Amino acid sequence: MPSGLKLRLAVMLASVCAAPLSAQSPEFRSADLPGAVVHRGQTGPSRSDTFELTLAARSQPGSRLEYKVHMQAGDAMLYQFTATQPVVAEFHGESDANKAVMFYQEDAAISDGYGQFAAPMTGVHGWYFANRNDVPVTIRLTISGYYAVTPGLIPIATPAP
Repeated sequence: MPSGLKLRLAVMLASVCAAPLSAQSPEFRSADLPGAVVHRGQTGPSRSDTFELTLAARSQPGSRLEYKVHMQAGDAMLYQFTATQPVVAEFHGESDANKAVMFYQEDAAISDGYGQFAAPMTGVHGWYFANRNDVPVTIRLTISGYYAVTPGLIPIATPAP
C-alpha cells in the first residue's frame, strides 16, 4: 500500500473513531480506500486443517521439514502451531511468477506461534521447522482460510546442523 494512501487511511479512520457520537454519525465505504484490502469476497467456503508433524531428533534424517500451502495474492489464513519442545521456525513464501522468496518471520527457538496472514503474492507460503533437541518433537499445525494444500509436507533428508 503506498505511504500516501496509508496516511489518508489513518487520518480517515482516526477522525471516524474519535468523532463524538452525534445524530449524524460519519459514514464511508471501503471503496473510498482504493488499494486497501478491507473486504474480499470468495467463490467458495474457507477450509480448516490440522496437521501433526514429527521431527526426528537433532542430527537424524527427518529432523527438518517444510509445510507449505498455495495461495492467491490477497487470500488470507489464520494459523497456529504448538511444539513439544522449542524448534527453529521460519515462515516464508515463494512467488509463482519469478520464484522470489520473501521471509515473514524467523525464530531460533519457539514452542508456539499464532498469527494471521494475507498473501502478498500468488505462490506457496509456509513453514520450515528444524529440531535442535536430542529427542523427537511433535508439531501440531492448524490453519484456516483460503489456500490449497499443495505442495503440503516437504521432507528434508539431511539432518539439522
